[in-house]
Amino acid sequence: MFERDDVAGSSLPPPATCTFQGRAASAAAARDFTARTLCGWGVPGLVPDVQIVVSELVTNALRHVPGDPADAPPIRLRLVKHRFHIGCGVSDASERVPAVSPWNDLSESGRGLHLVEALTAAWGWILTRGGGGKVVWALFDTSRAS
Repeated sequence: MFERDDVAGSSLPPPATCTFQGRAASAAAARDFTARTLCGWGVPGLVPDVQIVVSELVTNALRHVPGDPADAPPIRLRLVKHRFHIGCGVSDASERVPAVSPWNDLSESGRGLHLVEALTAAWGWILTRGGGGKVVWALFDTSRAS
């Protein structure tokens, strides 16, 4: 899903990848990286939605990192432009999978994955082989970019 889907005669940019250490500023850096990448790919209309989702996924990765965040493997954000979708994947060392939880207007947390569901065409997660964590992914429809 996060590989190029080139077809004869089409030219798609290479995937863009950025890594973050377990720091509070990582979500802001991920949003900036996302905006620069999507604008460079000519889909600035998707920037707000993708930034919200990327911010949520990176924040969740920071929140659920096993052990000391300073000693954890980096969190990796990968953005891929397909013909009809933008894909994003956030990988981290935790095997704790995301779960949508109930919330109400007074909840202090629990809204993030509801936003992910509302803003994406699809999302999910994949546990990586060998017990090395997971990738949480999301797809955005590029027809919404205009």
